[in-house]
Amino acid sequence: AVATATDAIGLGTAVYLPPLRDPVHVAHLTATLDQLSGGRFRFGIGVGIGPDVEAEYANLGVPFEERGPRLSELLEVVTALWSGEAVDFNGRFCELEDASIGFGPVGKPPIYIPTAAFDPTEGFPGPIRDRLVEHGDGWLPINVSPAGYETSLSAIRGFLEEAGRDPAALDPAIYLDVVIDEDEDAAIEQARDFYDRYYPAWGRLSDEEVLAKGVFGPPAEVAARLEEYAEAGVETMAVRFTTPQQREQLRRFDEAVAVDS
Repeated sequence: AVATATDAIGLGTAVYLPPLRDPVHVAHLTATLDQLSGGRFRFGIGVGIGPDVEAEYANLGVPFEERGPRLSELLEVVTALWSGEAVDFNGRFCELEDASIGFGPVGKPPIYIPTAAFDPTEGFPGPIRDRLVEHGDGWLPINVSPAGYETSLSAIRGFLEEAGRDPAALDPAIYLDVVIDEDEDAAIEQARDFYDRYYPAWGRLSDEEVLAKGVFGPPAEVAARLEEYAEAGVETMAVRFTTPQQREQLRRFDEAVAVDS
């Protein structure tokens, strides 16, 4: 619906959990969305963490401990099917013979690799590193400070270069939760209430746990924090307003960014 109602804004998933789905279906859905949007689709993918996500896997009969290998294999299948040509594939989780979705996306949708379950300043697990090298057109972390972002981005560019890829081709992105309020405590409380409803399995978060997830407080402070991320190398910001007041937050965010620029 958003794709057909707009003609300029970028559209993306932040994030989609492909291991819960059939790879042929994923290829068809994403190619369709890219066609409908005229090539504006960005494919943010992940495996998910936490007891609520683990329950989703259980409900669909997908072993939670297999989610990483399933995602890596699925990306091979999906990118092959995006060609529109027939595909043969014999993997651990998927077998295809002469399979095709019959068409492809406008162009290859950029794939964004998120990180959330570990501190990237302490290094990247092998599967995440491989996924970034083999499929990553963008990096989309959460729960990372500007200083940590800068250090980790440098590391990613290093192993992309080692693999023979152009580090400059990677889009440095970030996923940030935001609540704008003249009272920082009130902004934090709004976010905490949002998390209580959206992620009931998490339990009540402390102020420190809330603050680790994004930027909360007065407009000028939010704008200054976003500038810190930009200076650390972020070029694309995926912002989620963790409050019921979505339209009001979007207006205030627009004003804050406009004033800062």
